[in-house]
Parts: sequence; structure tokens; C-alpha cells
Amino acid sequence: MKGIIRASVAVAAVMAHGPVLAQQSSPNSAVASDGAETDDGLEEIIVTAQRVAESSQRTPVAMDVVKPEELVRQNVIRAEDLARTSPALAANSGGGPTTVFFVRGVGNATVNAYSDPAIAFNYDGVYLGRPSSTSGVFYDLQRVEVLKGPQGTLYGRNATGGAINVIPNRPKLGETAGSFTLGYGNYNWLTGQAALNLPLGETVALRVAGSVAQRDAFLSDGTGKQREYAGRAQIYAEPTDALSLRIGVDFAHQGGSGASGYYLGTVTPAFGANGFAGYAYAPTGFSPNQGLLDPRSNALQSARFIAQVGRAGAVVDGVPYNDNDYWGITGELNYETATGTFTLQPAYRESTLDYTFNGVFRSAGTREKDKQSSVEARWTGKIGSAVDYLLGAMYFDEKIDVPNAFYNQSNLMPIQNFATGTESWAGFGKLSWRPVEQLTLTAAGRYTSDRKRFDGLSSVYILFCGNPAPPQDICPTLPLMPSIRNTAELESFYTSRGIPVTPVPLYVLPPIAGGSQTAPFVLRSPIAINAGLKNEKFTYRLAAQYDFSPRSMIYASFETGYHAGGFSFARGVETYAPETIKAYTIGSKNRFLGNTLQVNVEAFVWKYKNQQYSQFGYDLGTPPATVFLTRNIGDSTIQGVDLDVELLATRNTLLSANVQYLDTTYDSFIYFTPNQGLPPNTTCGFAPTTQTTPGGTVNVFRIDCSGKQAFNSPKWSFNLNGQQTIPLGGTKLVLQAGTRYRGSSYSSADYLPYLRSPATFVSDASVTLASADDRWFASVYVFNIEDNQRLVGGTVNSAGAISASAEQPRTWGVRIGGKF
Repeated sequence: MKGIIRASVAVAAVMAHGPVLAQQSSPNSAVASDGAETDDGLEEIIVTAQRVAESSQRTPVAMDVVKPEELVRQNVIRAEDLARTSPALAANSGGGPTTVFFVRGVGNATVNAYSDPAIAFNYDGVYLGRPSSTSGVFYDLQRVEVLKGPQGTLYGRNATGGAINVIPNRPKLGETAGSFTLGYGNYNWLTGQAALNLPLGETVALRVAGSVAQRDAFLSDGTGKQREYAGRAQIYAEPTDALSLRIGVDFAHQGGSGASGYYLGTVTPAFGANGFAGYAYAPTGFSPNQGLLDPRSNALQSARFIAQVGRAGAVVDGVPYNDNDYWGITGELNYETATGTFTLQPAYRESTLDYTFNGVFRSAGTREKDKQSSVEARWTGKIGSAVDYLLGAMYFDEKIDVPNAFYNQSNLMPIQNFATGTESWAGFGKLSWRPVEQLTLTAAGRYTSDRKRFDGLSSVYILFCGNPAPPQDICPTLPLMPSIRNTAELESFYTSRGIPVTPVPLYVLPPIAGGSQTAPFVLRSPIAINAGLKNEKFTYRLAAQYDFSPRSMIYASFETGYHAGGFSFARGVETYAPETIKAYTIGSKNRFLGNTLQVNVEAFVWKYKNQQYSQFGYDLGTPPATVFLTRNIGDSTIQGVDLDVELLATRNTLLSANVQYLDTTYDSFIYFTPNQGLPPNTTCGFAPTTQTTPGGTVNVFRIDCSGKQAFNSPKWSFNLNGQQTIPLGGTKLVLQAGTRYRGSSYSSADYLPYLRSPATFVSDASVTLASADDRWFASVYVFNIEDNQRLVGGTVNSAGAISASAEQPRTWGVRIGGKF
């Protein structure tokens, strides 16, 4: 850690002084009276990462800014597509409509309604509480800001790992303008976007925009179809020079289906002369495009023997679908006075979800209603010429109602209904002081109070063929968990066939009490939670920035972050505590050679406490149930260096490189799994022990993964891109090519070698013919030229088959567009 900091300080200092010489030796660069160069050079990008409009090169915050043309070029339509644009970001689709984000190896797999993401997603300035609500927003945008590291003072809630800001284009006064893009590619991939800006008098403007995206399935079983459309309307008014008002309404529909995944391999306990001899892994050799519903996949699955139910024959037959609707309304008022500017932004958003998915399940699904209200108020101003300040407050209220959710694993099925809510208050502020012209000192703080309520019941049904302990009972005709999603019908299904449904394991009772060592039964094991949580925390940021020249600066900061605790439907681990982070950063942002070379570097060290992690695992019931839960796994250290370089080599040649190096370690990573005889399948150290739970003392394995690499954190990641423009009179030809590299990494707490994502290159290229003034264009493109489908993650199902998912295959197509 000390080596990284020392090296970064030296590099930053050299780079910060370098531009002075470079600028002095460039006779072709003009300098304006304010000291800023006025030659063409690289584009200046205005961001609002610190809640005020400023150049990205003057903002002492680590961020990747994705411009709208890059979003179009990379075909960013859904939230997980953003991973193609930033080496620091990992994003993949979870069950149904959810998206899981990791930034620099930090995040958590939030795929249900009772856990919160560690990466704050903000759309049009509004924090979105649900990761399922990030659909239908990637069109007609100004930019996307990926903020790296904790955002513990200025942004929403729970931003311990970073924030993603999606910022739409806003109406412009006095301007009649429009634009469109239309694309078609393999898999019948049709995409389209359009926007229209209209003046309504001198002081009012209207902007409407929409998008559509539909695509056939990537997988052989017909899953992974895309059927989405969205629209947005905004009206903006400036009734006076001091007052501006904006109201935006948006909606989106998500149809199609999630991808089922594929079978990576099988895992089987092996036994020798001395008993248990380990777990044998056998790869299937299946293509990542061979879905779980494919007959070849189900032939593998149905041949697997499930010891608990004494039979084989389980299949995946639940067909995924999405029928999800989203809408929201946002208001923004800005009032400028001689002493400062007041901003008020109220918002309301609503989602209605109905989706099913499979993957590790035979079938699973959720019906859900989400409502969130929020209001944020800010006051920005100056005290003299040396002090800038910002004061703000935020209120957030979220209500989630889930009348039905089910997770059918063939031998086990929880059926859930619950209501949960979050009420969060926060006050925040930032003060920047310039004691001398080139030095800026900043102090910022935020007090957050979170109250959560959870009321619900998870009725867990576990199917047994007699006693699960050896000798093995055989039940070749025992019906596996049927495709039923309510408790009454499920219990009737089994009792009508003479299979008792009981709250007590029958194999522990004597025959006189109705017990049996060999007869099948269904154990009913309800988990009820009716509880509240209150978390509160003060987080803060201290920073210093020194400007060596108008285009060169160095900065350093210390920041803390906080992520609230919550609930899980898991016996013995029903709640989890907040996680916290301390982040140390030093960096430098520079423009050289007459504004044609940009070099930004940042080094960082993050220290996590009580880090939260969400995964499939066992609860601590008797007997245990397979559940998806969040728990505090311990502490971690994440450190590394980011290097971003952009070079305008000639007027028509643009080159860029974004490189990230990560060194991650779980300093303390301990969790427990039930001891059911066989040891856990993990490369981490483990030992048998006991644990006391509300239901009594249970036998468990203590698993210690301390010292392991953090999840989704490849040591090296980089994006390389090049663009060459060839003028052709009134038109131009634009050639673009790029590649992204992600080193190998893990995504599960077992640290099994066959679940390690391999290092991959994924390249793209495009050729575009456009008018010289960019009024129209036509292009052909190809993504993933190598057809490398990187492993995203995998989970072992009840039959010992590993259900995995992978990135998209090679795609290609054409695009046209225009504007007026």
C-alpha cells in the first residue's frame, strides 16, 4: 500500500509540473485572459459530479464520463451494457430485470426486494432504490458519469462503492431540433431512438424522446429475448432571469425474457476405500449459447441423482418472461439570487413487476409493486471570492409490496409474501476554501438516518425421501416440487398423493408419534420476520487540490462511506449490519501539448469494515434451507491505480487508453455453512464447529476465506480505442476500433478454479460514413470480434450441475442516423 502511494505521489507531481513546459513550448496555442487555452484540441466535458457544473478536468473526483456518441457506438441499451465502457465497472443481469453492479471490485448481488445495492444509481438526479428500475433510461442522454469510490457526502444513499449518474438531454429555449438513430443487426436486433426539441414561445421549451429495442434470443432455448420501449417528455420554462422550472415524465416497458444460462459442468462427491475423497468436477463441454431449457441440457440435468429425494429426473421447465412497467415524474426548480442559488427536486417513481426466471432454479418468479418518493433541496453560494459552499437535505421514502415470490429448486421451495419499506433522512454540506489562488481545501459531511421495516412470511417446503442420512433411501416415483406458486395448492398436491406435509422432520420421531425412517414427506418450515431496523451514520470527506496551471492539477482526499443494514429470509441470519469504508485517494489531471494530450492518474486505498455480500447459501435452520441471503463477511483492503490517456495525435486521429490495476484482499472473510456430514466444496480453509441460533445449537462448518482476492476484481483491466477520420469533401469516413481486456477474477465465495472467469479480450470495430457537419451518418459495426464469452458466474444446483452465465456472443449490424 505504501509503495502504491509513494509511486503515485511521484508520478502525480511530475505530471502536474510537466504541462507548464509543454505549454510554453507550443507556439500555436493561444491563451485567453483567464489563463485557459482557446485552441481546439480535446473536448471539454462539463459534469455535475459535485452537484455543480464544472469541467471534468477540474473536478478532483475519480470518474469515467461516457459521452452520448460512445453510448451509441457501444450499443448501450440496458444498464449491464455500461460495463463495456469503463474498466472499473462490472455489470451483469441478475434474475429477471435486476442488474448487479461492481465498481473496482466493490458491490453486492442485489437481486431481490430486501437488499440494497452498494452502487448508487441516479437517473436525472434522482436516486433509484431498486436495481430492477434501471431499465429504459439509456436514450437521448447528455452523458453518463461513473463515479469511482465512496460517495458518502453528496449522493443519495448507500454509495459505498460508487455512483452511476445517467443524465438526459434537457429542453433548450428557442431551438427547434431533432435527431434519430436506427439500427439492425444479427439476432434480428432492432434498435431505435428519436428526440425532438420544440420552443413554446420565448421562455418555454418542450423535449420529447423515445426508444425501442427488440432482439431474438442469444440462447438455443429461446431465452434472452429483448422487447423494450421507453419514452420521456420534459417541459422547461424560464419565467424570469432568476427562476427556471423543469418537469419530466418518463415511462418504460420491459418484455422479453432473461437468459436461462448454460451448464458449465457437474460436481459429484467422490468416495474411496477410506470414505469421502473430495468433489469430482466434470466439464460439460456445452456452448454458453446452449440454454438450460435445451433438450440436451435437460438430458444432463435429469440424469443427475438428488440424494435428499432419492431419485433423478429433475428438469428445468420454467420459461422466463418479463412483464415489467416503470414510470416516474421529476420536478426541478432553480432560483438564483445575489447570495446563491436554491435548487429543489421532488420526484416520484413506481414499478410494477411480474417476471419469472430459472438458472439455478427449476422455476422462480416475483410479482412486486415498488413506490418511491424523494425530495432534495440544495443551496449553493459564495462568501467573497475565496469560499464556495453547498448545503442540502434529502428525504427518501420507499415502499415495496411483494404478494408472491417463489423459488422452485425441485427438492425445496420457499413461497414468500412480504412488505418492506425504507425511510431515509439526510443533511449534507460542502465547503471549499482557497487560501491562495492555486490551492483549494474542501470539507464535506453528511448525516444519514435510515429506518427500515420488514413484515413477511417465507413458507419453506423441503422434500425428503425418508431419512437423508445413509443408507440411501430410494423414491423413484416421488413427485418433485411442482410448478405451483401458492402454499395451499402445493400442500394439496402432496397430501392428495398420501405424502404428509409436516412441521417436524418425520425421521426424528418414533413410529408411535407418526415418524418413519423411510417414508417420504414434505417438511414445512416457515420463516416469519416482523421487525424494524434503524441505522444512522455521519460520513465525511476532506480534500485538497493544487492547480499548477490552468490545465494541470493534483488532488488528495480522505472519504468515508456507509451502506445501511437490512433483512434476509434466512433462519439464524435474518438481519445484517451496516458496512463502512474509509478511502484514501491521490491523483492528478492534466492536459499537455496545446490541449491535445490528456493524462489523468489516480491511486487509491479503500478499507472496508463489516463488508456485505449477497449470495446463494444455506441458512442455519434445522434442517437448513438453500436461500439467497446477505451477510457481513468481514473486512477488506482494495488498492490500485487508474490511468486514463487521450491523445489527439492529429486533427483527425484520436487515441485513448483507460487502464486499471487492482490489488484486492479480504483481510477477514468468515462465514458458516451447515454441517450435514460432507465437508464444504471450497478452496478456503474450514473446520467443524457449532453455532447457537434462535432455533437451538446447530452443527456448522466455519469457512475462512481471509487473504483471498475480492470478487469481480481482475488485477488488470483496460480499454484501448482508436478513431481515424478521413475527410472526403462534404462527407467524411470515420474508422473506429477498440478492445477491452479483463483479467481473471472470481465471482463466488467458494473460490473454485472452474468458477474463475478467465482473462479475455473483447474487440469491436466500425466504419461510418457521415456528412462533414454530422447531420447524417451510416455505419456498419461488429462487437466481440473474437466471440469470447467471458464467464460471469455460476451456482451449483440441487442436482450438482453448475448453472452459469456468460457475456454476449459476437454481434454485428448497421446503423443510420441524422439530426436537424
